[in-house]
Amino acid sequence: METWLSDPCKRLEKYIANFEASLRTLRVLDSTAKKVLDLALRYLEDSKYFLGKGDCLTGLVTISYAEGLLDALRMMGAIEIEWIRAEELRVVVAGSFDIVHPGHIEFLRWASNLGNKLFVIVARDSTYRRLRGIEPAMNEVDRLRVVSSIKYVYDAVLGSEHDFLEPLERLKPHIVALGPDQRIDEKDLEEELLRRGIRAKVVRMRSRVGSYSSTSIKRRILELYRLYAGV
Repeated sequence: METWLSDPCKRLEKYIANFEASLRTLRVLDSTAKKVLDLALRYLEDSKYFLGKGDCLTGLVTISYAEGLLDALRMMGAIEIEWIRAEELRVVVAGSFDIVHPGHIEFLRWASNLGNKLFVIVARDSTYRRLRGIEPAMNEVDRLRVVSSIKYVYDAVLGSEHDFLEPLERLKPHIVALGPDQRIDEKDLEEELLRRGIRAKVVRMRSRVGSYSSTSIKRRILELYRLYAGV
């Protein structure tokens, strides 16, 4: 008979999704509960970390600690929370992710909070060359590997060389998240997805984090190289 020990990672994914859905019902009644509440949320972040590392048994322990702390606060009358089961809410983002920087990380963190599973489509080398006219600093396999290792990302896949919407047809997202600089009209994309049988909400991150961009980082590296090489 199959038990939770048979697939602890699948159980942990559901546990985290349910926990985060329940947090949306949380109401703090006693401000003195903040320290314990913060501890519970740190245990939740630990569980996500262990899930990303594949150490799902440890993740199940830390998420149960988090639940126990919130249950204790609820029984003491310090908070109100409704324990609910979350529906899977898939979020998809796409990009080149050539030289990952803090702006990318903040974008992925923001997008991951829109649902409970974040999928990332990484642009192919041929797409990068076609759109930018230059080679990427890292090839598509290495860029995919880097993005896959980021804790906010549930899974990352390579894009299509011929139809950039084809991966979306496979992933069937509920939400498509755009970066502030992506030149795509939200309404047009929603309508095109609908024509392909995908009912997805398209949302955009409104502002960048600092002045980070892969292009500016490459430019700075060249400046430093010329400075120290005396070119």
